[in-house]
Amino acid sequence: MIRHLRTIGRALLDRLQGKSTPSIAAPKEYVRITLPEPNYTLFNADRSGLPEVVVVNEALLSFQHTKVFPWYLEVTIEAKDLAEQGMPTPEESAVLFEFGDRIEQTILGGNALFLARSTWNGIRQLLFQVHDPEIAHVALQAILAVQPPVREWRYHMEYDREWALAGPIFKLFPLAKGNNA
Repeated sequence: MIRHLRTIGRALLDRLQGKSTPSIAAPKEYVRITLPEPNYTLFNADRSGLPEVVVVNEALLSFQHTKVFPWYLEVTIEAKDLAEQGMPTPEESAVLFEFGDRIEQTILGGNALFLARSTWNGIRQLLFQVHDPEIAHVALQAILAVQPPVREWRYHMEYDREWALAGPIFKLFPLAKGNNA
């Protein structure tokens, strides 16, 4: 299965780089997994005395194939125009959503699962669980190459086979029942 996803990932990477690829034949032995349909839950939380708005993909609570996506990706976007308590103005929020959507569209597509989005203290964080970090890295670099970013941003990827870094997000659910509850 992992070899098959890696092959698919390489084809996706080639497409992102503008290379043509022949059709990909599946290996003789593989396991097919079904990615869960996203189901978003909104939380109004508090972190360090400041408000935090978190949107979590609740479908990942019961996702059984966590080891196929062992890399935790955190994208942090710096907000410019802030209102009270470090939250973005409505205009700034629109800019953050547009830029964040562009990042999500580039990252998602079989190589990553959307975990959560958080807005707090002048930053917007997008969190993902990734299958192949190389593909995610190249995809994020492609965003930088196409045009200058509308906001300062950075990303960090870390190997997390047990999804321990996703645990605090899942703990927002009082009745969490997944692997990280």
